[in-house]
Formats: sequence, structure tokens, C-alpha cells
Amino acid sequence: MTQTPLQQGRVWPFRRLGFRMMVMFGIVLMPLAVLSFVQTEQYQDEAAARAEAAVLGTTMQAAAPLIDRITRSEGAVAALAVALPAALDDPARCSALLARFLAAPGNEDYSFAGYVPRNLQMDCSPQGARNLQDFPELLTVMDEGKPTVRVNTHGPVSGTSVLIFSHPVRDALGRVTGLVSLSLPHTAIEMEAHGAVSDSAMRDPVALITFDASGEILTSSVGMDEAAQRLPANRALSALAGRGAQSFSAQSVAGFDRVFAVVPLASGNLFLLGNWAMAGTDTTIFQTAVPIVAFPALMWLASLLVAQLAAEHQVLRHIRALRASITAFAGGNRRVPELDLEGAPHELRSVGFAFERMMESVLHDEAELEDMVHQKEVLLREVHHRVKNNLQLIASIINMQIRKARNPETKALLKGLQDRVMSLATIHRELYQTTGLTDIRVDELLQSIVTQILRMAGKPGEPLAVETDLEDIRLTPDQAVPLSLLVTEALTNALKYASALPGKQPKLRVRLYRIGDSRAGIEISNSALQSGPKPDAMLDGVEDGSGLGDALMRAFAGQLGTTVERSHENGEYRMWFDFAPSALSDAEERLRSDVANA
Repeated sequence: MTQTPLQQGRVWPFRRLGFRMMVMFGIVLMPLAVLSFVQTEQYQDEAAARAEAAVLGTTMQAAAPLIDRITRSEGAVAALAVALPAALDDPARCSALLARFLAAPGNEDYSFAGYVPRNLQMDCSPQGARNLQDFPELLTVMDEGKPTVRVNTHGPVSGTSVLIFSHPVRDALGRVTGLVSLSLPHTAIEMEAHGAVSDSAMRDPVALITFDASGEILTSSVGMDEAAQRLPANRALSALAGRGAQSFSAQSVAGFDRVFAVVPLASGNLFLLGNWAMAGTDTTIFQTAVPIVAFPALMWLASLLVAQLAAEHQVLRHIRALRASITAFAGGNRRVPELDLEGAPHELRSVGFAFERMMESVLHDEAELEDMVHQKEVLLREVHHRVKNNLQLIASIINMQIRKARNPETKALLKGLQDRVMSLATIHRELYQTTGLTDIRVDELLQSIVTQILRMAGKPGEPLAVETDLEDIRLTPDQAVPLSLLVTEALTNALKYASALPGKQPKLRVRLYRIGDSRAGIEISNSALQSGPKPDAMLDGVEDGSGLGDALMRAFAGQLGTTVERSHENGEYRMWFDFAPSALSDAEERLRSDVANA
């Protein structure tokens, strides 16, 4: 019988209730995990935004002294632009005015002051006259007529990087006659940056770096050698220029997570970059090496574990106990231990009680059915026993008639009839001796028929060499009866005409074999001299002219749905046929149909 998936030993995990409940719990709890992830990510973004805003504010606070110094420089050069027109006619007077300005308190950091006319011949400067014909871009600045702040990494006077503050000088008609310029070395700005860092409350090392629009580093609060390691990785300084005040989180070139802030200092030509370590309560999650998704994932797994434990305690263990009892009962175990469903939910306890009542009902019905089957079997065996006895009685009566008969032909006919009756008796004896089955083993039936025919029809003093090769094939009584009668006729004729050369023993061979999965074959052969009777007479039983044996064999073969084949070769006569054994269910269906039509 084919096993169902529930009866088979191996069960795939996805078929188990525990696995499916875990999957369902996971699906149900997934929205909570997603919500937790979104909230955690939002909190991280907010924390990072707060940290970046705080760093930007701190950077702007650190840049305040620098911005104040630049603002004062822009105011100073504007004031000079107003004061110089009155002294432009006298270069000495103009130079003296600028010299007094440089000597005033607070202006000692300026490295240069001068007036550049449109002819680019600078005569008004405490540092002396200069020819600026090589700097035609000054004319462009004059034509624009706006104050400017420029960066010169190699100041012509100080030889260092300077900020050049320029302001147009106008005559009485408002025309630009030249530029007044002040140079402020970056060393002064660097000192201001160091002061801002030293006043900061930050405990981690901080780097303040100034750079120009081209991305060239001008000053650094941590030294020029270390400044390159404090820059943001994968971001060029020139790309950060011109975007206004901004802050962002990134890794530094040295590989540390940092918050960077960029603050414009002077008209888009000078910028301050702040490098700050991540610290503070607002960046705790932001700093951790654990991915954000780990926290909601752990919460989801913990919820899933709790749900699984609850399902195990409330449902799964009771279902396993119930399944073990049902499986054992379905497997034939009728001594199933009592179900222990103490503490189980009401629904499972109801199922358990229903199963126990069902087991009691099935056991009761099975006992009644077994009793009925036993009674039926006893009655059926008694019927077969009585039929066998009656057939044997008829055979005995025929035997008495054989002894009283005087005509050899009459004796031969009665002898054939007796053999046929004894074949039927043999079938019923097999049915009588079979316990609990309604089909017949053909190998045992044929062996009994061969033994009986040899005992009844064998020639005294002429023993046969009998060979049987019988496979285990089962038939219903509907097929066993015509098969046994057909074999009886064939064996009777084979024994009658079996012969051999002097000194040799006649041979008889009976085979029962399977042909494929749906058919069976029977072969009966005997040795016979070529000079003996004709094969048809030997196998058909027509030597006496009656033809009864041949007619019976054709009739029995027709009942089996086959025909008998014959051959005579090499001193051996063979008779064979094949048929399809019918299933027991087909025979029972025909029996029910016959009973219904009766």
C-alpha cells in the first residue's frame, strides 16, 4: 500500500506546524520591525543633523574672530579710500598717510598698504614705489568698481600668503581713479584660529583649516603636515567652496569618522574648514559600529522567540501528543496510552476527548467485524467442505459404476468424468484449507491436480519423470475453476500418450509463469515417439472419435479469454496458453451484480 506523506518518515520543515507558525509570527511582527527600523533611522538622521548643526555653529563661533578681523580690514580699506583723494596729488603726503595708518594700534599685522592708480605706477606706499604693469587684472578690478578680497599665496612684500583687501578710490565726479589695498598675512588669521580652538569646550582634537576657492590650503591649526590627513575623504576642497555655510558627516583621509563644517570668510575667496570628532549624546547611535538594522532585527527576533515559546507551550506540545496517539492508532497499535492534555486550551482538549471516543467506537466496531468475519469464514469453509465431500461422493459413485461397466468405452468415459469431478473437489479443498483469504494460489492448486492425476491416471509400472515450475500467482474462484478443468483435461491426455524409447523414462513438464505485469502463462509438455499417435489425437482426446476433451478445453479456454496453442517438435508435444488474471475486486463486483440481478 502506498504511504501518504503523513505516514512517511521524512517530513520537510515547511510542512511542520511549528515552522509555519514561526513564519506567520514573523510576517505578523514584520511591520513592527519595519516601523522600529524607520524610527531608528529617523532618530539617527535627526541625531546626525543635530550634530552637524552643532558643529556648524561651533565652527562659526570659532570663525567669529577671523570674520571680525576681516570685517575690520574691509572697514579700514574703505576708510582709506575716502581719505586718500585729498592726498593723491602729493605722493609723499599720500605715503605718510598710509604709514600713519600702519603705525596705529591694532594695525601692526598688516604687511602692506598702498594706492594703485590706473597707470599701474604705484607711488603712494610706505613700502616704496612699484611698477605693477605685470598685473593687468588690477584694471579689471578697477572697472568693476567694487570692494574685493583676494588671496595671494606669495605676497610681493611679505613673501607669504596674504589676504589683499582692495577698495576703489573715486574723484569728485565719482570716477574710479585707482585702488587702495591692504595686505593681511595669513599668519595673523592662523593666530586667531588657534585662539578660537583653545577657547573651545571640545575635548577631542579639532582642526581649523583655511583654504581658497581653488582648494589650496592656506593655514591649519594642527600644522600644515597634518592638515592633509584631516581633510574629508573623497571630497575635494574646491568642490566645497562656493556653497555657503554647510556641514556634513564623512570619513577623514586618516580613516576616522568626523563631522565637517565649511564657513565662507571673505567674499567667496577664503573659507574655513572645521574638522570635529563625533561626540555627545545626540550622536551615540551615529557613532556605534553596529548597523542600524541590527536593533530592529534583534527586537523582531526577540518577539519571534517569545511568540514561538508561547505557541510551543500552549499549542505545539499538545498537538504533538495528540499526533503521536493518532499516528500510533492509525498504524495498528490498539494500546494507545491515555492522552495527557492537562493545561491544553479548550479546543485541543475537545479534539483529544473526541479522538478517545472515536478510538473506543472503532475498537468496538472492529471487534464486531472480526466476529462477523470469523463466523462468515467458518460458514464458508463449511460450505466448501461439504461441496468437496459431495463431489468426492459423486466420484465414488462414478468409480462404482466403472467397476460394474463391461464396455471399455463406457469405462473410459466414466473415468474422464471422475477425473473432472475430482478436479472440482480439489478446488474446493483448497478453498476449505485457505484461512482468511478468498483467492486461490494457483501454484498450490496445480501441484495438487498434478499429484491427483498421477495417482489416478498414471500407468502402473511406468513411472514418469515429472517436472513442475510454478510461480506464486493468485486467482479468484471464477478463474480457478475453468483453469483447473482445462489443466486436468490436458494432463489426462498428456499422461495417456506420454511415451519414450525403450530404456528411457517418459517425461511430463508443467510450467506456470508470469508474462509482464498483467498476464500469466501455463505450459504442459510430454515426451512422445514420432511413430506414436498423432498429436491432435493425443492432445485433443479424439482417438475414440468422441471429441469431448477438445470441446471441453476450448470451452474452458474461452472462459479464461484465451486459446490453446499446440506444437510437436523433437519428440516433445507442447500445449500452452496465456491469460490475464482478474483482480479480486472485479470478481466481488460481478458477484454483487449477480446477487442484485437474481
